[in-house]
Amino acid sequence: MDWEPDDAMAPFEQRDQEEQAEAWYNHPVRTQNRQLADENMRLKKLLRENGISWNSLLTLDSKDPTHTRGTWASRTKRNRRRSLKGAELVSLCQEDRRLPTLPVEIQLYILEYAMTSKYPIIDPLYKSSRDSMTPAEKTRSNQIAIGFLATCKAYLVEGSRILWSNNKFVFTNHHALRSFSNLNFDLRKGVKHITVRIIARYYDDEERQHVAPYPSSEYAHEKTINLRVIPRVKDENLARRGFRSYSWDQAVDFLDALRPPFEPNHPKGQSRPRLLPGLESLRMDFVNFPENYLSSPGGPLHNMASHDLGCTLNELQLTGLPACTWGQEVATQLSRMVKDDGLYLKSDSTFVYSGNRLRSMSGKSRWDSSWYPKVVRAWKVLADEYACTKTSPSPPQTSRVHWHDHAGQSGMPAAPKEEGHRESLWKKRRTIFKQVPIRQDSDDRIWCEFDRLSGQIIEPGDYDPDADEYDVEDLVCLHCGIMHSPFGDD
Repeated sequence: MDWEPDDAMAPFEQRDQEEQAEAWYNHPVRTQNRQLADENMRLKKLLRENGISWNSLLTLDSKDPTHTRGTWASRTKRNRRRSLKGAELVSLCQEDRRLPTLPVEIQLYILEYAMTSKYPIIDPLYKSSRDSMTPAEKTRSNQIAIGFLATCKAYLVEGSRILWSNNKFVFTNHHALRSFSNLNFDLRKGVKHITVRIIARYYDDEERQHVAPYPSSEYAHEKTINLRVIPRVKDENLARRGFRSYSWDQAVDFLDALRPPFEPNHPKGQSRPRLLPGLESLRMDFVNFPENYLSSPGGPLHNMASHDLGCTLNELQLTGLPACTWGQEVATQLSRMVKDDGLYLKSDSTFVYSGNRLRSMSGKSRWDSSWYPKVVRAWKVLADEYACTKTSPSPPQTSRVHWHDHAGQSGMPAAPKEEGHRESLWKKRRTIFKQVPIRQDSDDRIWCEFDRLSGQIIEPGDYDPDADEYDVEDLVCLHCGIMHSPFGDD
């Protein structure tokens, strides 16, 4: 039986103003400015109490009540070192050396080990919320020796590069992702993969319980869940009241954070690079998105995924999307972020928020019915070859705009070809090989063969010499004479 919530209790999508205001106030830059201002005031007070001038070369006489008499301070040890000759300075530095000299290669090995975490780093450069962590993530201690970066400038430069290129990052708040714009461009372009954890938030200005279907396709029709609802103050104005949700708009905010940030020194007349210009794969975990419960995602998600970030990823993995009309629409929109010949993965929920904590669900194998890998727009290679075989130019397109022509336009680079796979058993059927994770939470991958026409996996046992045929004419549209995907994923 499909879930049919009460119309009066169905949430309407809207960002919470109080939460947005709090996030603005707690922005890392504003927090740092407040801390520096408080520290500056304490230093000023300390200097006034001890009669010390701002000029480091002039020390005021503490016995002078007017603080007008002063004497030049004696030269410090650093000033004496500056007066030494070069040979004497080298000798003095050698005497002050406390650590033995190690080869540069050994130092880099140690630095790489110290800057690489075994587990993903959650919300770097931002204050993470414990509500967005599993119990195992809350109990983990520091996984990197961040103090290495304060040792010297050489360790700071090299260690920062290793930190941002060798680790995996999980973002539970789009403000944490936006804070990456404070990093240098050379550090940001080293990030190849990230995971965003989108936990749907629900608000209500009345004390009542909200029950929804279990946010997993396996138990959606058997179990229910009590949603965690954040209480709101009932405003005495014309603002909309009642039950609210921050779900699809939250996904839009994450995608908006990936757009190009403002760079004051960027050359004029050139397109600005995205927040993470080297990003190749993205994983999006949707948490507590019940089936047939939320409203329509709206147009902003389409604009972000299909236009602003269209054809920018080699691989995209989606988990936890509801198996309903809106969930399928969101999956279609997000799949347009993948390049031609890119890998698209879809699976069941990885997390569920229940019992006032985030719980991790068991990983699914690739043989599970919810594990859905496919290759995106692999048929376009066949379309290009078909167009080259035509002696006469193809008829011009009509004025009608096709909805499936938003992504994958000409000139967009395809995903790079992966090497090292076995030879295909199919002689006439065109296929493509991709390395696919064996489970949604595993780093181990195996080679899988995909049919270019359908984008689906072909198992080695499915080989049939009699079925080894390929007719690309099936993709040619009878109305416009142009080749389209049979699944409308272009």
